[in-house]
Amino acid sequence: MNKHLLIILACAVMAQATSNIKMPTAISDETYILAAMDAQVRQKTDLASQYFKHLYDITGKKGYLYDSLRMYEFTKDSSQFTKATQEALDENPEDKILLRFHVVALLKEGKYSEAANESRILSERTKEASDYLLSAEALIKLGNYQSGYSELKNAYGLTYNEETAERIALIMYTHLNQKEEAIAFLKEHIGVHGNSKLLGKRLGSLYADSGALEDAVGVYEATYELSEDPSIAQEAVKIYVYRQELQKLTILLEKSGVNDPMLLGLYAQDKQFKKAAALADKLFKREANPLYLAQSSVFEYEAATDKKDTKLLKKVLENLKQANEQMQDPVYLNYLGYLMIDHDLGVKEGISYVQKALDKQPQSAFYLDSLAWGKYKLGECAEASRLIKQVEAIIGADEQEVKDHIKAIQQCKTKEE
Repeated sequence: MNKHLLIILACAVMAQATSNIKMPTAISDETYILAAMDAQVRQKTDLASQYFKHLYDITGKKGYLYDSLRMYEFTKDSSQFTKATQEALDENPEDKILLRFHVVALLKEGKYSEAANESRILSERTKEASDYLLSAEALIKLGNYQSGYSELKNAYGLTYNEETAERIALIMYTHLNQKEEAIAFLKEHIGVHGNSKLLGKRLGSLYADSGALEDAVGVYEATYELSEDPSIAQEAVKIYVYRQELQKLTILLEKSGVNDPMLLGLYAQDKQFKKAAALADKLFKREANPLYLAQSSVFEYEAATDKKDTKLLKKVLENLKQANEQMQDPVYLNYLGYLMIDHDLGVKEGISYVQKALDKQPQSAFYLDSLAWGKYKLGECAEASRLIKQVEAIIGADEQEVKDHIKAIQQCKTKEE
């Protein structure tokens, strides 16, 4: 095992045994750095902080002191962070980075008024974006949104940072009653500095909240093109569904792939059976869900120009039988049974599948129609006539297929006849 790794592991064991670790002597700085990085990766921030503080003590390099405080910043006990920051400030009272840590410590402890005062003094001194942002944070925590907005604008004017821009727009929209101005501000920023996932999503949400759905969906679509983030495409999907813009919805779903089951439903609704069959087959191969196997079989049959093709029928029936073995869904049990009956590919077996569907939904006119057709095929005319009259009583005789069945059954002859 690597010598340095042994030392790191030894240090880690010591740290777990006592909160005030005793640093081994005669170890190189690089080894302590590795140990600190290892503790950081393992989210042992308190331990990492102590390693960095020790590096600062033996080297005097302030970077290690700052790293030590950054580690403390993420510990659950904010008092440790406050104490360490104050001790560092006592030694370096004019260090602006330590003063920033001090403001952060005040914020973590909920001392917002004190943080606002300290950060204002610091920002007036440095005129740096990070200090304006700290001041804004403290003021917003106090509910002083107008002053917080002003500090955010000061920071934004120095960096044109997109996170700051997004926050400015949100404050304007939600707290300052400047809805149109917030939207205009974000549009201007995007026009000058370019769009991004963060800004596009925020602008789209502001448009949507204000009722400008056409603008919102346009921004979402453009931002999705830029970022390929599925969550942004989903926002556009919601709007298209709400507005029932099914053609645009279909195009977006085809392009993004964010909701294939929804796309499958749209294909079926639009009778695009060839596309529906291919997509259902893709979903079955991806998820092994028997429902998609059944659907791909149904859509493949419906898309066929020659529905009497023996190869087609064999494949469709085999797949439907396989799917129904696993799920026993009445819709697909009936579909399987009816195909077998209609194409004379085992009428009695087909009737057994239809009967299983009827066991689950005994009042279904469609399943009763399939059973009547099966009885007709077997020459059981009286039973076929009784069943088709039930169908007619439930749904009438407007369906062409029902009309055809009624006409055929009226002319039915028994096997004996």
